[in-house]
Amino acid sequence: MRDCDVTIDGASLKCVCEHLELSPDTSTTTVTTFCGETDYPGITKWTLTATFVQSFDTGATEEILSGAVDGGVPVPFEIIPYGSMPVSSTNPMWSGMVVPVPYAPVNGDAGDQSTIDIEWSLTGPPVKSITPGP
Repeated sequence: MRDCDVTIDGASLKCVCEHLELSPDTSTTTVTTFCGETDYPGITKWTLTATFVQSFDTGATEEILSGAVDGGVPVPFEIIPYGSMPVSSTNPMWSGMVVPVPYAPVNGDAGDQSTIDIEWSLTGPPVKSITPGP
């Protein structure tokens, strides 16, 4: 991942992002009968997990993340594997809504960069698009 772009609430955090995951977690339901046990897939919950370098610059990490949390409502996100290329079948975009929750605004060791880790739930499954938007 060299050119991935992630936007939260319309603002790109590409230049401060170090790690990015869009991951499903599917619960399992076990049904036990007199014939044995069978596992069935249950509800799938999606999560946006990311690590950002903390920056207090205008339009950077702290302003974007704290603004999303302070708003108190889900915000849109987009992930494009190759941010400098148009969305296509070989460069799909995933989008949806995340539920911002508080995070540790300062984190790191002496002499090291401060990083911010988020793990925000999606309000539903992400939408995969292969068609460029407006």
